[in-house]
Amino acid sequence: MTNELSTEFKYDLVDHSTAEFLKQKEFNMREIVGKAYTELGRELKEAQEKLAGNNHYNGMFEKWLKSIGVKKATAYKLIQRFNLLLVHNVDEQELLEDLPVSLTYEIAKPSSESTESKKQAKEAVLKGEVKTLKEYKELEAKLRKAEEDNKNLSYELSQEKKNRTVVEKVIDNTDYKQIDTLKKELEYKNKKYENLSKQKMILEQQ
Repeated sequence: MTNELSTEFKYDLVDHSTAEFLKQKEFNMREIVGKAYTELGRELKEAQEKLAGNNHYNGMFEKWLKSIGVKKATAYKLIQRFNLLLVHNVDEQELLEDLPVSLTYEIAKPSSESTESKKQAKEAVLKGEVKTLKEYKELEAKLRKAEEDNKNLSYELSQEKKNRTVVEKVIDNTDYKQIDTLKKELEYKNKKYENLSKQKMILEQQ
């Protein structure tokens, strides 16, 4: 069996009772797989801790992994996943164990909190709002784009604010013949600034 059960089966291809039966089987199997991977993570973490530190066991953990046929990358992903479970309550642990293993691997990485968009996407998983790796990546990408748009808009706002200040200073130090023209320019810049501010507020509310 692979480390993740497929979620691509179209349940509308079968009748309602069969669909419900299969959904229950999928749930049961996810639970079995999730708990098995949790226990594997526990055993690997305990072995790692036993062989850790500045002593004559340096490097032994990875040698031991190789001897039992476990890839180093897989072992560390399982340990990270187990560490993720340790810091959450029982309800959240059960939720995580029912998720596809690939998704729990992703949110267990140290980099899963490296940006605000990743933090928010991870939080959505822990709330039960995101249930597949594909949904997680799509949400993270959407949040990242909103974050970038917000930064760009903030920069544009700061530039407009500077431009507006320059025009105000020129009005204070020029002859009266140019004041009307400059005031119109300032009015235009004020409107542009207000529009940009509204766009920023809308982005922040999404």
